[in-house]
Amino acid sequence: MINCIVIDDEPLARQLLQGYMEQLPDITCVAACQSAIEAFKILHEQPVDVMFLDIQMPGITGLSFLKSLKNPPKVIFTTAYADHAVEAFELEALDYLLKPITFERFLKSVQKAVPQKEGQEISSSRQDENPYLFLKVNKRLVKVGHADIIYVEALGDYLKIFTPTQTLVTYMTLNKLEALLPAAKFARIHRSTIINLDHIQFIEGNFVRLDGKDLTIGLTYKDNLAQKLQGI
Repeated sequence: MINCIVIDDEPLARQLLQGYMEQLPDITCVAACQSAIEAFKILHEQPVDVMFLDIQMPGITGLSFLKSLKNPPKVIFTTAYADHAVEAFELEALDYLLKPITFERFLKSVQKAVPQKEGQEISSSRQDENPYLFLKVNKRLVKVGHADIIYVEALGDYLKIFTPTQTLVTYMTLNKLEALLPAAKFARIHRSTIINLDHIQFIEGNFVRLDGKDLTIGLTYKDNLAQKLQGI
């Protein structure tokens, strides 16, 4: 188990990383702090393996805080600015994550924190143990169950996620969301559409009906959809 601490003055940024950690069985977030001073106390009270540390914070910056620690844990910087990367790596940071941080990028970064002697990678449990994901909607992190997603449509850099009770709009690419969803339950039927196989009512020609909604199946996606349906 890897004990992590999140240090960021933005509540949404802390919630996002905590949500990502909840989807990994090998990681626990021991604390989420809004300042370096608050984190300093935590570091002296319990063991911490990895710090997810923001750089631009009121009072003590992340860089100054790291320099002040005699025996700091491993550090992964999280920031909206790229201009401190060189200094961060000079301080032997494991990684430098630019916001907004995707789950895929977070997972790759966490892999670097695993001691090589363990000889194994951290596995994501989002497809097995946690049948949900967190989506950034407006200023909130919204928990959405995989089973509740009927289909998803891409609108430029945004996605519309349709559920039985609401339609959510989030800033994310379709490829990124597809990587977060269990492949056995979801299928790409168009360059701009992903569907939940459990919500299919019937398929006729180049159309699939899901909960009363007819969606077009792209020619290049028909074979992939057929293969997935055979495995159900």
